[in-house]
Amino acid sequence: MIQFKDKLRLVSFLVVITGLAVLLFFQLEMTITGFLGAVTLYILNKSWLDFFTRKKKWNKFVVIALLMFFDALVLLIPLGLISYVLGPRLIDLYENNDIYLTGLKEIAYKIYSRTGLNFLSKDNLEKIPALVSSFIPDLLGSASNLVTNIGIMFLILYYMLKSSDNMSKAISNLLPLSQDNIDKIGYNTKSIVKSYAIGIPVLAFSQGFVATIGYYIFKIDDPILWGFLTGVCSIIPVVGSALIVVPLVTYLFVGGDTGAAIGLALYAVFLIMNIDNLLRMFLLEAFADIHPLITLFGVIVGVQLFGFLGLIFGPLLISYFILLVKIFISEFNGKPSST
Repeated sequence: MIQFKDKLRLVSFLVVITGLAVLLFFQLEMTITGFLGAVTLYILNKSWLDFFTRKKKWNKFVVIALLMFFDALVLLIPLGLISYVLGPRLIDLYENNDIYLTGLKEIAYKIYSRTGLNFLSKDNLEKIPALVSSFIPDLLGSASNLVTNIGIMFLILYYMLKSSDNMSKAISNLLPLSQDNIDKIGYNTKSIVKSYAIGIPVLAFSQGFVATIGYYIFKIDDPILWGFLTGVCSIIPVVGSALIVVPLVTYLFVGGDTGAAIGLALYAVFLIMNIDNLLRMFLLEAFADIHPLITLFGVIVGVQLFGFLGLIFGPLLISYFILLVKIFISEFNGKPSST
């Protein structure tokens, strides 16, 4: 039986550990995104590392170098394209926001004259220049922070891959659960991370590419930019690419190009918005069976906590919560948990 003195020492020790953990978390908060990115890449690379080092008997450091080089290409090429597409346009928006504001006023007036709906009030229009002026510096600051986190991510990833054999054992020893439930946590983590780390970029690129073709066909100004924004918005649950398509269709309609508006609307309904279902047929293993509400609330929570990577780790947190509740019932009520 544990004596009172021993309990007091135990509680004091736990308080000290918790306090240090909280202190470290707040001091290293800016590196959390890099750490989570490293975890994501580790999960995606672990099976390849085992395959080449254990089955093919390749040198471990050579395999790690090749995997990290491939990861860098996969990450940096899209980031470079994003910078190429958005960079000049953001600078132009910042320097010529008065011209764009005039265009917005004309669009708002056309919508009002044809539908009677006043989407942009005078007060909202007057606030736009100030929002643009504050948004651009914040975006540049986020880009600088992203570069730092990418460096941290690859540094952590290297040591995780280097110590991959010991990591699994250490995690198993730390978790106070049966081996069966530890295996379930590992399986769910892999399936969810793969679903979001592979599925989200593939869906976003595919919808953005198909949308860009449609915008070329129906003569939307700057189709590459709008295609890119459509791909980004496709990540958002429920509304998705409609956030871009609906305003563009409305713009064509109020501009008097009714035929193009109807054509783009049909193109979006039958092609852009059905890419998701089509890809799931061919990439079934890349998508975990995750309820849409978990995705929706996970994205809301995750983006606030982790930024862009919250698209992956937000749903993962909610899925973990549900899984841990099932495991708790299994561990303490003697009922088998289901995944």
